[in-house]
Amino acid sequence: MIVVAHPRVAADADPSTSDVLDQVALVAGALSSLGERFETVAIDGGRVWEALAEQPDVVVFNLLEFPPGAPQLQTAATAALELLGLPFTGAAAGPMWLSTDKLATRALLASSGLPVAAGGRFEPDRPALLEVVPPPWILKPAFEDASLGLEGDPVATTAEQAVARGRDLAARFPGQPIVLEHFLPGREFNVALLEDAAGVEVLPVAEIAFVDFPPGTPALVGYEAKWQTGSFEYEHTVRRFPSSEADGELIDELAGLARAAYRACGLAGYARVDFRLDEGGRPSVLEVNANPCLSADAGFMAAAVQAGLDAATVVGRIVAAARRRGGRAGRG
Repeated sequence: MIVVAHPRVAADADPSTSDVLDQVALVAGALSSLGERFETVAIDGGRVWEALAEQPDVVVFNLLEFPPGAPQLQTAATAALELLGLPFTGAAAGPMWLSTDKLATRALLASSGLPVAAGGRFEPDRPALLEVVPPPWILKPAFEDASLGLEGDPVATTAEQAVARGRDLAARFPGQPIVLEHFLPGREFNVALLEDAAGVEVLPVAEIAFVDFPPGTPALVGYEAKWQTGSFEYEHTVRRFPSSEADGELIDELAGLARAAYRACGLAGYARVDFRLDEGGRPSVLEVNANPCLSADAGFMAAAVQAGLDAATVVGRIVAAARRRGGRAGRG
């Protein structure tokens, strides 16, 4: 029996939150195609224990994402699954916490010899970081995902702009550190990874192309590009798959770095690692995404389709990886 666990979504939820219902639909359809017995369970807040404590013989398909401003609930929900001793899909609680904290992820990747952009924790009232990180700078909250905090123009070219944006983010996301990084000007790539019995497969590398972006419009996957259908950014941010003939060496390098990041962060089942090229064409890791979005139109499934994998195959492999690992911890 498989329980597809997801947060209860309010009718007026932000699209970055309500998108989980599209993932539930894809997973449910795939499980049905596979002939698996399953049920979907909507969970309020972080009340995983109450919802799943009486279901000892299940595998949990972990779609427990939570709304803006409550990133800690995702890690807490995963930790509850571990304490219940239930097999579940995707990353364990430790790697989930790590990938939720952009500063911790940066530190681990750098200590593992993996490239990250120059940057660190930014304190608007003590902006000494601006003296050691070259402009332009991009600023974002440390614990949010789905491009939250990247609305408008998140790139600053002057110290005054950086301080003002840092203060705005600190007010909007109280209690969260602010990350400031050198904004890398080169191409952007997503690398999806999917486990099977033999190990981790790197799916076709996708490039995010910013088509006809005019001067003054930052070429990045901000909130508008990801969620505001009909906006210029949404319509002109295009996913494509570069050819091995033109970009073979770069594709191989990105695949190797993605595998290394997957191992360093202790990920499991599936993941996505995002990259951007610097001024010299060298890749740096932008984000490490544990349990990335499985909506049909999202990047992970696009890469799977490019590899010739349908939703049933992807979901089946994610579930099989969870069954191989079994419960991470017992109830003690």
